[in-house]
Amino acid sequence: MGEITRTNTTLLIFAGGRATRLGGVNKALVPLGGRPLIEHVLERLGPVVSSVVVSANRDTASFVRPGVRVVVDKETTFPGPLAALEAAADVVETEWVLTAPCDAPFLPADLLERFRARQAQLAREGFDPDAYMIRTENHKQGAVACVRTKRLAEARGSLAAGEHRLGRWYAALGAAEVPVFGMEEAFANLNTPEEISAAEAGCNKFPGLTRSRL
Repeated sequence: MGEITRTNTTLLIFAGGRATRLGGVNKALVPLGGRPLIEHVLERLGPVVSSVVVSANRDTASFVRPGVRVVVDKETTFPGPLAALEAAADVVETEWVLTAPCDAPFLPADLLERFRARQAQLAREGFDPDAYMIRTENHKQGAVACVRTKRLAEARGSLAAGEHRLGRWYAALGAAEVPVFGMEEAFANLNTPEEISAAEAGCNKFPGLTRSRL
């Protein structure tokens, strides 16, 4: 069993969507606290992994920087995060992949440790899942997961069958849930101008989140 650790984990950031609720702009580059959304994700999670891959289908040059690889979907129809997993399978060299959406700027910095702790707990019970997915009080967070790289290529089969939902794919993998309670707002996605404005103000949908935390 390969442990989930910094040295054998790659961060994959989903930044290849259409962002229709934001008028079709590139969501990853929308500013929050004076910096693009994706920068907040990189700041929180980049230090806990050995390498970073960004899935982007446009403005790819905007994501190029030292230590970051950019992958593009093999299809041009924006098929969703499963396509990002498929594309990442060709470049990831670590055993594990930690995934996160570009529009979740408040993810906990100890996210990888939460996956590692859950893996250790299940190992003591004789289980060794190939995937783990965050579960908050109200949602299964399919985009916030940790999966063995060897399983990524299997996303192609789901896409070919017309299945685009991460939750169903992880269910088929037998993914274990990682319960995280009392932190619902930390996993919030900013999908609309109103949600971004609320996050800037630290109010409404994001209580307790102020600009000082950006």
